[in-house]
Amino acid sequence: MAMKSGTQADSAKAMEPGMKAESAEALEPGMNANSAAAIEPGVKVDSADAGPSRFQQLRRSFGDPFLGYLGLTYFGLKGLAFSLVSTTMLPYFQLMGVSGAHFQLAEVVARIPWSMKGWIGVLSDVFPLGPFHKRGYLQLSSLVGIAGLAGLALIPLQGLDPSNVWYVALLFCASNVFFATFDLLCEGTYSEIIREQGGGSEVLTMVWFSLQLGALVAALLVGLLVDAHGPQPMLLPCLPLALLALWRTSKGDLPEEKARSWKSLRLKLYSEPELFQLAGVMALGGLGLAMSAVFLGRTHRGIFAFTVSGGLVLYSFKTLPRTLAKCNLYMFLISVSHMNLSGPLAYFYTGGPGCVPDGPHFSYSYYLAVSNVVGAAGAAIGAVLFQTIQTWSFQGAFCITTFVQVLASGFDLLIISRKNLAIGLSDEFTYLFGDAACQSIAAQMATMPMALLTARLCPRGAEATVFAILAGFQNFGSAVGSVLGVQLAESFGVEASKDGPCNFEWLSTLVVFCHCVMPIACLSFTWCLVPGARIDDEAAFESEQPPPSFCSPAASPMSSPRLTPYDSPRSSNNYNNNNNTNSTAEEEPPGPMPDTQEYCLMQDEAFLVL
Repeated sequence: MAMKSGTQADSAKAMEPGMKAESAEALEPGMNANSAAAIEPGVKVDSADAGPSRFQQLRRSFGDPFLGYLGLTYFGLKGLAFSLVSTTMLPYFQLMGVSGAHFQLAEVVARIPWSMKGWIGVLSDVFPLGPFHKRGYLQLSSLVGIAGLAGLALIPLQGLDPSNVWYVALLFCASNVFFATFDLLCEGTYSEIIREQGGGSEVLTMVWFSLQLGALVAALLVGLLVDAHGPQPMLLPCLPLALLALWRTSKGDLPEEKARSWKSLRLKLYSEPELFQLAGVMALGGLGLAMSAVFLGRTHRGIFAFTVSGGLVLYSFKTLPRTLAKCNLYMFLISVSHMNLSGPLAYFYTGGPGCVPDGPHFSYSYYLAVSNVVGAAGAAIGAVLFQTIQTWSFQGAFCITTFVQVLASGFDLLIISRKNLAIGLSDEFTYLFGDAACQSIAAQMATMPMALLTARLCPRGAEATVFAILAGFQNFGSAVGSVLGVQLAESFGVEASKDGPCNFEWLSTLVVFCHCVMPIACLSFTWCLVPGARIDDEAAFESEQPPPSFCSPAASPMSSPRLTPYDSPRSSNNYNNNNNTNSTAEEEPPGPMPDTQEYCLMQDEAFLVL
């Protein structure tokens, strides 16, 4: 099943332990699930208020500057700009003359920052750049992203050829560093405020609405521009958005307290050394996989992927509670088992007559824009359908979602074999109903039991760190699946280029093996790695919950004060009040706060992908 740019691969990954299963409704497609992790167990969100009272609650809890910053991040950056950059990749590389296999490997390189979000979070939490934990990393990632976006938008595309594929992949990677960092650190901030001030449902609704509205605007721009003007004009709107994000970050619209003392930060690092090490090893593994895609041949890429995967799995069993490690292994395996064939399939669907004489010949506007809109609707349907299996066991839920994915792959087989035409179904209808809709339904239905299972088993006291690591494993598994998919396609002689020559003789066989046989084979691990508890049975997991983990003392209000935006030293209200009432007070020097023996875990940061 082709997984196009912009799918919901980073959808809801985790939920806070203790949340009701029906809370999964909040994890809509495209929303990063660590947003939901911000809602404390047992906290009830009042839904009785309506209209202006909800808006006033948002303003009171988050402040106008930060609400504007959230809108910029989720509508402007992750909704609009990220969607434009993601959908631009296919036409960009095809116009360069890049083959289907190299396009898929370039996607692995470009998306590696999303597999390293946990490590970015660790760095910002323990090694702040300047006096604040997040601001320095947001500014640095903005500069990296602006450089990447400017290169993609302004370099003459006509002068690029397949030999430049890795340079262009690096530019896409730089833009994803920018998007992933803003996504991660914004989530961490509003999650902290939700914990202390409430307003969880309101801000999650705002985030979801902004994200989907931005993605819809991006789809409209793609449909209007890509066929007539090519990919580069779609990247131009991203540059002013990136510059605006840099400016508003520098102005302090993201509220945060000053970093604690270096002594406290070292204590935090020493409190969970194995978790920090696992997050770092995960980042190195993802970076190494990207480098293997660039520098290693087919055989050595596969050996490297298997070796690193085995090492990470073994280290996770050493670090994580055993039941959680087993579930993590299962989710990693099902991510790997759906070996990605997005490169050959994308070229089959969009290739010209020189590549596939009697093929679908989809335009970019149809393949990237129309199908994305239908896919978003399918993901929403998947979220609703998940609510109908709440009384099932986790094992049953994983089984049904696997079979839905296999069913969706059957539509690919119909189009590749051209049998859909024989039974009177057009390529456009078959593709929309199968690849775009069914695959999105299956992806969303698979994501939500993963989120709930992870949340139920996560050790108390280090939730955010563990959530980040598990998300990294799943993203790394998807990257490994892409590398293995390329290796199989090359081994069976599958060749793809925009205008030919192409060879899709073995493509149907590979789809059957990679998207049907392997996922079904992984179902045998369900009964030995996944608990047999019902999805809605929270009590069944009480015996699986370890006590607060990693021998760390509880967080102290002295070490990590909870600030609303109005309490923040960057809030204009607070600034004015301080000037009026305490104008002679000596200013604090820049840098971390004075030494204190108290410190807190990383439980206050939310670190996932979507």
